[in-house]
Amino acid sequence: MTEVPPEITEYLNSPHTLPEWVHFYSAFPTVTAAVRAASKGGTVEVFTSENTAYVQRVILIEGKPVIETVIYPTVQARDALVAAFLNHGTKAAETLILDALPHLLPAGTDLTGYECITEPGEGLAPRYGFRRRISADGFHTWRDYDELHPIGDLYDVLSWHSSGSTIAEGAAAVAILRAHGLPAVACQACGESLTNRHPAWPGTWVNLTEEYGPRCDSFEDPYSGLHQLDEAGIGGPHIPAPADLEPLP
Repeated sequence: MTEVPPEITEYLNSPHTLPEWVHFYSAFPTVTAAVRAASKGGTVEVFTSENTAYVQRVILIEGKPVIETVIYPTVQARDALVAAFLNHGTKAAETLILDALPHLLPAGTDLTGYECITEPGEGLAPRYGFRRRISADGFHTWRDYDELHPIGDLYDVLSWHSSGSTIAEGAAAVAILRAHGLPAVACQACGESLTNRHPAWPGTWVNLTEEYGPRCDSFEDPYSGLHQLDEAGIGGPHIPAPADLEPLP
């Protein structure tokens, strides 16, 4: 039986520890236990969105154990990437997106050890993220690993609660993607990224996170003030920014 390090015991006993980490550390309280399980063909993986969305897993690459972390863009940045992918319409968009992805980050963001990747997705497009792989050799406790290889700058930039500069979203992301050859489009009213190639709304400009269909909350209702009970439900179509419909340079 694997001995549980004191810091993991404390973490597991805390009422503030998220369920996914309780499950992960209960099964793999040490890197050694995780490597042992992966070496026997087991799945060693945890997905969390505590502060930002990321996956941590232990895998074998050419028979060698590796601790892999993939950190994903924020929701609005992801929507801009997927909308641009759909607008492009060919697999060649993936190469353009991977080239553009680091440029969405604030200048000076440390990406040492990370690479931009795509992963197969079950939705409209692949998933995009920043992947780091560190050899698991020489590590026994997770504290040893975390202290030597903290997630660091990138994690802070992509955190939901970041107090500093964050990844570009909406119209700012669209401008960067267009500069990298992608037909990204933003709504001139709300700034959200748009596609007219969503399978549920073909030919209609829509943002991918619409809760009530293709509806722009910033639409200027000409009858505002004439109605009362349904005013909160009034919206209008997204209108693409004219410059975003011009041919790419």
